[in-house]
Formats: sequence, C-alpha cells, structure tokens
Amino acid sequence: MAAARTQCPLARGYPSNNWSLLAQALRVREASPDRLPREQHRLRSQVRAWTTRAGGFIDFPRHPDPQRGIATPVAYHLKFLLCLHLALGRAPDAELETALMRGLDWLGLFLTDSGYCGGLGRSNHALFGDACLLTVLHGLLLRPGALRPDTATEVLQVARNLRQRLERQQRDDGLLWLTPGGGCGEAAGWDGYMYLTVYNAWFAGLLSATLAGHPWLSGTGLPDWSPAWNPGPGVTEDAEAGLLRYRGARVDARISTRGQAVQGFGRAVADLRQAALCPFHVEVDGRPVVAPPVRMAASHLQDEPAVAGWTPMVESAGGLFGLTRLDVLSVEPTDSGVTLTGSGAPVRLTRAPERTTLDRLQATLDWRLFGGRLGRRQALRPATLADHRWQAQLTIDDQEATLHYRLQLQPTSADVPARWLNPHGIRRLAGDSEPSGDVHLSTLGPAECRADPPALWPAAGTTRKWQLRLTPSDAAASVFP
Repeated sequence: MAAARTQCPLARGYPSNNWSLLAQALRVREASPDRLPREQHRLRSQVRAWTTRAGGFIDFPRHPDPQRGIATPVAYHLKFLLCLHLALGRAPDAELETALMRGLDWLGLFLTDSGYCGGLGRSNHALFGDACLLTVLHGLLLRPGALRPDTATEVLQVARNLRQRLERQQRDDGLLWLTPGGGCGEAAGWDGYMYLTVYNAWFAGLLSATLAGHPWLSGTGLPDWSPAWNPGPGVTEDAEAGLLRYRGARVDARISTRGQAVQGFGRAVADLRQAALCPFHVEVDGRPVVAPPVRMAASHLQDEPAVAGWTPMVESAGGLFGLTRLDVLSVEPTDSGVTLTGSGAPVRLTRAPERTTLDRLQATLDWRLFGGRLGRRQALRPATLADHRWQAQLTIDDQEATLHYRLQLQPTSADVPARWLNPHGIRRLAGDSEPSGDVHLSTLGPAECRADPPALWPAAGTTRKWQLRLTPSDAAASVFP
C-alpha cells in the first residue's frame, strides 16, 4: 500500500469540490507536525467557501454564488462529513468540529425513519453516500465518550434505520444494489461512474476499517452536540440551497424549491434531479410514495416525456427545455400544509450544439486545456426559451395526503410557440395495484409515470391544474382544466 501511494499523487485542482476537499483532508492526515497547521488552515478555508449558512456542502461551482446557482447533492454532503471525520481524527480543530455538527444537523432535511437519506442530485440514493454516513456515525459511536448518552441513542437509531434499509438492498450473491430500487444502469438511476463492485468495495472497506478501529477513522468527540434531526410539524428550509422539508401528521416531503445547477451539463443527457418545485422524496405514514426525478438521454425524454413526471418540459426548434430554475419563489405555510409558488422561463436541459467552426474550436480547447471548465460554467447560465414564461404552484395538503400542481403558461408572442410535452405529468412509486400509466425503474423502485399527449403552448396562455392522492388505498390523479 505504501508503494502504491507514490503512484497516486494529489493534484492541484479537481473538477468537483468534493474531490478537492478529500484531497485536502488527506493532506491534513499525512502532514508533518510543522506543516499540519497550514494544511488545517487550507481545509478550513475550503469548508467556509463550500458550505451554505445552514451547513450544507456545495459541490459545485468552485466559487459559489447562490444567485447564479449551486449544487448540493446529498451523496456528496455525506462525503463532506467523511472528509471532516478523517481530518479531525488527526488533530482537534474547533472550527472543523463546528462544521461537522452543522453538517450533521443539515441531514434533518433528508433523514427519514424508514432509513432514507437522499433523492436530490447526482449519485441519487447511492450506496456511496450510505457508506460515508455509516462510517461517520459508527466512528462517533465507537469512540469512548464522543457523545452524550441521549445523543448516542439517537445516532444509533439512525444507523439502525439505515442498516435495516440496506438489508433489503442485498442481492442473492451477497452484494448490495447501489440504490434502494435495485436494477442496473441509467434506467435504474445510476450515473455513468457508478459500478456495482466498486461501490460495494468502498462500502465494505470503509465499514470494516471503522469497525476494526482503524486510527484514520477514529474521528473526534462531539460532547456538546445535540442532533437536529427531528423537526417539529411545519417547514424546515435551507433557502440558500433551495431546499425545503415539510413535515405534517401524515405527509413528510422534501422539495427542491428554486432549482439547482446541473453537474455534468452535457449535450446529450438531461438531468432533472434538482429541478425547481420538484418533490424529490415524499413519504406518507412512513412509506415512500413519489419516485425520485430522472437523469437520462434527452432523446429518450422527447420520445417518452411522461418519464419527466412533475417537471414540465417543452420542445422548441429541436431543443428541450424544462422548469428547472425559477427567478422568483415564495413559500407560504397553510393550515393543512404548504404552498410554493414560483415563476421563470423554460430552461434548456442540454448544452446547445456547436454550430460554427469557432464554437467547435472553443469546445476542443476547453476539453484539452481546461478540463471542461468552460463547459461546466454553462450550467450556471443555461439558455432560456425566448418569449415564453410560466408560473408554477405546488401545494401539499397533509390532511388529504394530496399534492396539488398548477401551471400557468403565460401569453407568448413567439412566431412558433413551443410544444408542452408532458401536460399534467406525475411520477409516483408503483404500488401493489394495477398501474394506470407506464412503469419505469427509479432509484427507489418501479415508478408509474403518466402525462397527457403533447400540446402547443397557446398564444393567449392557459392555466392547468392537477392533483395526486398519495395514499395507497385511494391513489389517483385528477386533472382540472
């Protein structure tokens, strides 16, 4: 292992902040005593730059500006916690300990009693993130005196919930599926870098090393920490990240509000996993009921637009646009739930093709000289569809266990209006009853996807309403013209 390390030098820069953070955590671990303060200072600077005020990790861009768009994928927030855990195991640091506590508390937006912690962004509900979180939790539990007894009890319960859910992911050959829904590849919600054996090796290696008491994974003590994982009824929000949790008596919903920047913004694949006004994880009575959003080939979405579910999509001049970012957003708690209202222009879901020689030359130089940095920046300023705007509203009714959606297509002066591809779209987990729509895989299991046939965007505009009952016994979708 010592010889192999010399073949893997750390780079000066990486395409994602989580890579840079892990590299710096390793520099802290490997630093000589006289160099350690300098490396800790660099890690603290990264943590300050790459976290929201609420404690969430910003994986993209390198210089975040929430007004232009950021990405806070849950899986890489869990890796962020692991990086802090690694660094603090080398030497105590008050600022990093505070960041770890705030980062753990941020999970209150996502953790459920059913053992889920994800649904937003890339590596969606992936085993990779589960391994990071369990490593940190078990490291805290195994370190004598690291936690107060009441905190240790709560941490142990979360670890048990995760373990019980992972036991349901185990395959006949002993490996774990990479997502709770099983299946392989893009159809099952995998990113292109996800491999069954690699993620299982990561999971097994981290957990076995932690349970064996590896000194690098000893972590630190957090005797003053009290987890903020069980918010009371109502709304919990990280407005900077554009994330909201609504918790009612029956409905427990996580929603992407304004929409986040897409990582890996390319020419052929559309990513809806951080789209605006998107209920990416919803449970009713402790059972997941809404399928997570998708990432798939744009051509596939154009052929089967119902798969997009809650995210309205339009087509214009061969380009695909969606409700993925909002200019204006309001959140209004109600007597029986919460209503979110926002407006904006349809946003291009893929990078525009290079049409000129200059475009192609710039793309080549970007790839060869800048590692794709210029292309990634397009995710912060995606093109929008001229002369088209819409206003969307999502309401959660806890008493009726229902999602209500309203979309207003505002009047347009475009010579050739866009085509709305998925009117009244919904995307729910398929239950035991006979599905009434097409069934596709998702990271949480088979998903029932429904939408009306495509329709032109009326020049005079129009308003459409539809709803989805979430309870298994009376699950139904209704449309109100």
